[in-house]
Amino acid sequence: MIYGNFDLRRGDHDGKSAQNKPPRWAGSDNPVLTVINAETAAAFLGSSAALTVPEHVRKLQEDLVALGFSIVGKPDGGFGIRTGWAVREFQIYASMNKIACVRPEKQGQLLLDHSGSPVKINNLDVYFDSSAAIVAQAGKAPTVSGSTTAPASYYVDSLQSVDNAAKYDGPISGVVNEKTRAAIEYWLDNDYRCPVIFEAWTISQGVRSNLAESGCNIWAENGFTTGAPRVLVRDFSDYFEFPTGRAQVDYQSVGYYQSGSFGGPNATKAHSWSPEADMSVKNITGSEVNATQLNTPALSTYRTIRVVAEAECFGCFDVLNAWDNALISAGPCHWTMGLFKDGKYGKGEFVGFIAYLKNRSNETFNKVFGGFGLYPIHDWGAPSLYADDLKTYSGWVKLTNDTFVQGQQTHADTEFDELAKTKEEAHYLKTWHWFYRMSMAGRTLQDYKTAMWSMAKVRLTDILEKEVTFHVGTVTVTSTLGKVFTSEKSVAILLRWHVYRPSHVVNDDYEKITPVIQQAVSGTAGVNWSLAVAAWGDAHETALTGKLLSAAAAINSTITASIAFGENQSQGAVRTGRNTFVLEV
Repeated sequence: MIYGNFDLRRGDHDGKSAQNKPPRWAGSDNPVLTVINAETAAAFLGSSAALTVPEHVRKLQEDLVALGFSIVGKPDGGFGIRTGWAVREFQIYASMNKIACVRPEKQGQLLLDHSGSPVKINNLDVYFDSSAAIVAQAGKAPTVSGSTTAPASYYVDSLQSVDNAAKYDGPISGVVNEKTRAAIEYWLDNDYRCPVIFEAWTISQGVRSNLAESGCNIWAENGFTTGAPRVLVRDFSDYFEFPTGRAQVDYQSVGYYQSGSFGGPNATKAHSWSPEADMSVKNITGSEVNATQLNTPALSTYRTIRVVAEAECFGCFDVLNAWDNALISAGPCHWTMGLFKDGKYGKGEFVGFIAYLKNRSNETFNKVFGGFGLYPIHDWGAPSLYADDLKTYSGWVKLTNDTFVQGQQTHADTEFDELAKTKEEAHYLKTWHWFYRMSMAGRTLQDYKTAMWSMAKVRLTDILEKEVTFHVGTVTVTSTLGKVFTSEKSVAILLRWHVYRPSHVVNDDYEKITPVIQQAVSGTAGVNWSLAVAAWGDAHETALTGKLLSAAAAINSTITASIAFGENQSQGAVRTGRNTFVLEV
């Protein structure tokens, strides 16, 4: 019976007997008065009787650290935010088919340094099956099992992938319920470890060379704050299926630490998997470019959206950003999970995408989010998800709690708790483990990538339906953005601007597009603007696009480079002629 058989949870603590402060376990104050003898009770009532009260929370924390869940921080006997994260993460990984385990040949074996002497930490010999935190401190191993060339940490070298013989099937809740206690006990008895490990390595000529100081088993977004080393992952689980040509037994690139007012994981094109995560024609449409079919709706839409993706994420599904005030951003429009303002996070468009994914492919949603205990508060179609004044879909997330019933198609609101919007709570989604999950979804799950692209098309549809009014001489003309701007180039600029500042494009109080149209109409000589909008031609489109590009570039200059994307590729750059944009339904 571990942890006194208590369902330890947030707010619990071990108390302080010297100060007559009793513990709180399983959400109950003074639990010792009912489970421990009278002598113990008397001690808390002021008796001088000698007393040793078990430290269940501290023992839980020490065990989680030993198993590799160092996000818990320094064990202090208080079940706080990070301990809750660690329990949730343990439940997540304990649910997987494969986990990491100390190699049989390493069990009971001393770590030896380059000279063959035992590795010591705090003057104590270190064994491969010691606490994960201790082995992680040992750094880079002098030799690696089965290899004479590729360096690894002592910690990674001590492990192998094994079938999980005690899969956890309870809720992802952060509560140490009976099933969680049983799983922890099994892991401790069988030298199991967390199967996903992040490390920071310096890279020399494309090969990892040196493990950064304190760069082994990174968890929190600020757990490693040096920017130069690349953060790599060693994944001993089989949760994401690695494609042919990418060996799961190897380290894989994830990103690097980017400093800033928030700071956290970041990735660029250099960290991306190519071609798997490329927003290429093949990955989007399912086939390579056909030179005889360059003007299909699929390619027209592709060229248009791809301009925005180039500016936002280098055109890569696995290029994420978790270092600024957006919590985490991903996708061709780099939807944000939530923007930090006035001391808390607000709603984000990435949650709108999560709801869209859940509606479109529940299986993929569960693979990336639901299976890890993360849900959108509002499902796709809920009125509160859509902001008509901005033409965006935004929301916030909730986490499964200990009443959540696995395997059900529908769930009661009581089975979830809204994720608090403070930095301390919300930054759970900035950890390297969450960063990796979303990155791997963009690398390996076609339905995830397809849904992202489809969501971008939803955005385009909404933007182009926005009504605009302008004047041609003394005549007032009412039309829509989609009827005024009809080239791939102009629509791409509109989309880019809307991603950066939605209100500038579609909000009646702040929009800046009507003045652009008016400038083109009033300031372009030699063009007959009195024609019906449907009869406008290339000269009209050229004038409109020129004014639009100048105005957009003044707001965000990234459009000036990204608008040329594709000019040296087989599908070509965005077309400029009137009516060249055709939206793929």
